[in-house]
Amino acid sequence: MDIRDYFSIVDKSYGTEDNQIIESEIKRACELAKENEGEGSAIYASMLSELGGFYRGLTRYDESVACFTKAAEILKALNGPMSPDYATCVNNRAGSYRQMREFDKAEEGFAECLRIYENTVGRHHILYSAGLNNVALVALDKGQTDRAAAYLKEASDILAELPEHLDEYATSLTNTAELYRQLERYEDAEKNLLEAKDVYENRLCDTFTPHYHAILNSLGLVCMATGRFKEAADWFRSALVYCERYYNKEHREYVATARNLKEAESKI
Repeated sequence: MDIRDYFSIVDKSYGTEDNQIIESEIKRACELAKENEGEGSAIYASMLSELGGFYRGLTRYDESVACFTKAAEILKALNGPMSPDYATCVNNRAGSYRQMREFDKAEEGFAECLRIYENTVGRHHILYSAGLNNVALVALDKGQTDRAAAYLKEASDILAELPEHLDEYATSLTNTAELYRQLERYEDAEKNLLEAKDVYENRLCDTFTPHYHAILNSLGLVCMATGRFKEAADWFRSALVYCERYYNKEHREYVATARNLKEAESKI
């Protein structure tokens, strides 16, 4: 067997949409990898990570952490403590800790990932940017909004220099804009949203995405917060057009934007 055979077992199990079968099959893949490839193999570590991800989805966090920890130990022994594969396991475990609301452990794991990425792929890399986003999320969880904004800004600046990751760049701009809006830094929020809008329109040439109408809706919310009700209504109307293209008039996103439009019109 090669690694594709093991992942084929995992993929087929998810196709059943039955959690008992999925767990059983991923465990079977783990046992096969352990037997065929060895307990210290990268393939066995990969299967343990798959099991950890499955457990996290079921909110079985202790089991998830145990799987990611074992996988990390294997990869650390194989490739050393500075390998991207090891960092991925540490990142996954930190994600489980965050969902457990053990924010200090989560932040410690994400910070370790950043150190590894900085010393391997470097700071101007999609992995380093993703690591910054993770640290920002924990900062938000802790209520450290200014610190989170700084991390998100740094992530966006990195992505701006990676033309092959324009979608991630636009998403980062939008996420940072939402944080700015919460901080009442409306000028910064609007600047980010307009840039994200331009990326989708003129660089990605793709407005058939839920992200695009969300940007238009967010621009409306910024205008509402700054008393520019006519501009807000115009943004909400545009958002409705693109939202209906992607969803329909019964979808919660459409309903919420229609409610925003009604409120803006009432204030004009």
